[in-house]
Amino acid sequence: MQKYHGFTLVELIISMVLMGIIVAVLAPLAAHPFTAYQSGKERAMLVALADDDFFLMLRDVHQALPNSLRVNAAGSAFEMIHVTNAGRYRAVASNVAGSDTLDFTQPDSSFQVAGSLPNPAAGTQLVIYHTGQPGADAYAGDAVITPASTAITSTPGTPESLVQLSSAHQFPYPSPTQRFYLIDTPVTYLCKNNQLWRYDQYTLQSAAASPPAGARTSLVSDDVSACSFSYLPGTATRAGVISLQLTLSANGESIQLLEQANVPNGI
Repeated sequence: MQKYHGFTLVELIISMVLMGIIVAVLAPLAAHPFTAYQSGKERAMLVALADDDFFLMLRDVHQALPNSLRVNAAGSAFEMIHVTNAGRYRAVASNVAGSDTLDFTQPDSSFQVAGSLPNPAAGTQLVIYHTGQPGADAYAGDAVITPASTAITSTPGTPESLVQLSSAHQFPYPSPTQRFYLIDTPVTYLCKNNQLWRYDQYTLQSAAASPPAGARTSLVSDDVSACSFSYLPGTATRAGVISLQLTLSANGESIQLLEQANVPNGI
């Protein structure tokens, strides 16, 4: 007589139950590396996005008019005045015939500057010795900046170029280092509704507005869940310091990064 070997139905059910328990215990352990990989990938993407945001903001900070950086009371926005070019004006007459110095005792419509200065674009304004203090505040339209209606032209030359103003202007204070700046537009960065925005091409305003009226708007990032900006003004012995803090979130992942940079304010 032959003997047949196999599993009973009860043994099969018990085996299936045990196998299910083992799978239930080991499945989370097996899935953890894949989850960790995906989380790391998402965080790396957010770090890359934050780096791009910081690069754009700090690029504008490094091209800002000295002493023009200001942060709103909520710390959600900061503003600066963008510089297109800069140089040194002639303050002392030379022995060369036709040298033209900048006169601070009365309105002056022309002066020489060191080096070859390209002709400024329409709408450019000229600033000398902006400190941000009353009487020397470009935002307030003080005489440290030429009026928006004043056209500025430059005749490039070597070793000096000639700058001419369509209307004579008297700057109230000479720069200790004979520096001048050409500016075109204020720039504002603002966090609102989980987004980071950049504004430019608007007129100077004595009081910061968030957002500024009439500005061109550009979306920088739409993954910003929180942000905080602060600025420590410089002193006679050190540069100012701007602190930019961003929290970016996407697909259940979140990162918080802080970037700081020196802000030279030599005028």
